[in-house]
Amino acid sequence: MSDQAMAPGRVFLVGAGPGDPGLLTQRALELMHHCDVICYDLLVSDAILAQIPQGKTLIPVGYRGYCGTSIEYGMHPDVVAQALAGHEVLRLKAGDPFIFGRGTEECLCLQYHGIDYQVIPGISASLGAAAYTGFPLTSNGMASDVTFASGHKASTTISNWAALGQGSGTLVLYMGAKKIALHAQELISQGKPADTPLAVIAAATSTRHRVMHSTLAKAGQEIAEFDNGDPMLVVIGDVVTLADKLDWRSKLPLSGVQILACTEHRQLIEPLKLAGAIVIEPVTRHVTLDIEDGLWQQLMSQFALHLMDRTSAEALLAACRHRRLDLRDLPWALTAEGDGVTLLAEQGVFVESAAQEGAMVIQQHTKGVAINYDYDPVNSAIKPASRVLVDDCHSLIFLISNQLLATKAVVMSQCTEVLELAQELGFVAESMANHDECAEKGLQSVA
Repeated sequence: MSDQAMAPGRVFLVGAGPGDPGLLTQRALELMHHCDVICYDLLVSDAILAQIPQGKTLIPVGYRGYCGTSIEYGMHPDVVAQALAGHEVLRLKAGDPFIFGRGTEECLCLQYHGIDYQVIPGISASLGAAAYTGFPLTSNGMASDVTFASGHKASTTISNWAALGQGSGTLVLYMGAKKIALHAQELISQGKPADTPLAVIAAATSTRHRVMHSTLAKAGQEIAEFDNGDPMLVVIGDVVTLADKLDWRSKLPLSGVQILACTEHRQLIEPLKLAGAIVIEPVTRHVTLDIEDGLWQQLMSQFALHLMDRTSAEALLAACRHRRLDLRDLPWALTAEGDGVTLLAEQGVFVESAAQEGAMVIQQHTKGVAINYDYDPVNSAIKPASRVLVDDCHSLIFLISNQLLATKAVVMSQCTEVLELAQELGFVAESMANHDECAEKGLQSVA
């Protein structure tokens, strides 16, 4: 079939939320795996892009605010071209695609080209910014309504300044922070008190989340010092003062910390997230185990074996499969410890945990236990991390070889060999003796 006759693919307009990957919808994550091509805004955070599986085609499209140019197309031409070539295309947009996301223009453009589309909402920036800063957008006795407005262009684009100036509800200005002096002047001229509190939130919900509290009268003078180039939005109204009482995010010990994790121990990750860290897991690792012929010959001469860990149990099972043997038919008195007992039970092999006297002991580091590691290619959007959590030296070396560790990065691990190697290579090593120490050690790393 020629390219001209090829049936077009589909486009999924997906809201990526404000920045924290934990706020992605389930459908957004599913479509990251389903689509072959991901076309993403420059406002989409690195932590969210890190959730995209390896092997996808990543195309940066869109623009950042205040670029000084007008957009002369509906849907970005690269998105249209990929869909017309038959691809399933994920158009990943910061926030929500239908709140100041040019959703109307993009959908009409796709209709014009005969391309089917679906729209998946995301958490809009204002919702995430308010929640993570610690104030609601509405509150009984303080604000019973909220207005979303675009402040990107000249203030004349807001149709009813008089209503906004005289209203008592909350006003949210998207893309209006750089022009806050003009907007504040207009609101004050229309009756809004000059001492009305406001908050400017930058990089909402990400590790760079920052807040400037001010008033209509002062914000124009203060914004230049606060602005570091991160996307910002403005919330105007009495509700922002509730942050003094309701703030929760900044009190978490690892708030503002991003950790790159390459671990199979899920119990280590959750305490870090609960302590406020954003944890990304960008590396897909495949581990294959076996027992080399020399060690296998030794095992066959034994009357009893004791498996010290899950790795040795996995290696023994793999060796039996490789040699087309049933472990239950072999002449050993078999015992195991910890996770090894559980793994064997899952395979229908039930063993005791107490080793027999004279049993040959096998563990992960026994010579002849073959452990082979294979890693999928790393998502090109992932940036070097200042803090990492890794299980073993192979993973640490892989991260280093792919330039995923920043200079003087903190390396956290339960493995002594990893910590020693990290120190030898000039990194800061933090021991994770058990998962209860994760959040505490992570905090020490920040300090």
